[in-house]
Amino acid sequence: MAVDLKVNVRKEIDRLKQELSAATGRVAALRDEVKRHERVYNMLDAGKTGKRSRWGRALVGPTKRGPRGTMIDWNAVLATLPNQFTLDTMSAHEKAGEKPRSYLRQVAARWSKERRIKRTARGMYQKT
Repeated sequence: MAVDLKVNVRKEIDRLKQELSAATGRVAALRDEVKRHERVYNMLDAGKTGKRSRWGRALVGPTKRGPRGTMIDWNAVLATLPNQFTLDTMSAHEKAGEKPRSYLRQVAARWSKERRIKRTARGMYQKT
C-alpha cells in the first residue's frame, strides 16, 4: 500500500512539474508579445512628431544625440575651465555636468592626447 502511494505522489509531482514548465513557457511567450507590442506602440507614437530615431523611439528636440542629452562644444568647456582643474571642476560646468564622470575622463584623455592639457597628478589637469 505504501509503495502505491509513493508511486502516485511521484507521478503527481512529475505532472505538476510539466504543467509548471508549460506555464513558464506561456509566460515567456506573453512577455515577448508585450515587448513587441510596446515597440509597435512607440513607433506609432513617434510617428505623431514625424521624427524617429533608428530604433523607432521619438526624438526630443532637434539636437538630441542619445540618452544622455545634447551635443556639447568641448572647446568652449575647456576655455571656461581654470588653468588647473579636476574632473569635479569639469562636472560643475553647466553643460559638461550633464555627462557621466566616465565620459568626462574620456574627454580629458582626448585633450591630453591632443596636447591641450597635461596631467599633473592623479585627477589633476593643467592647460598647456
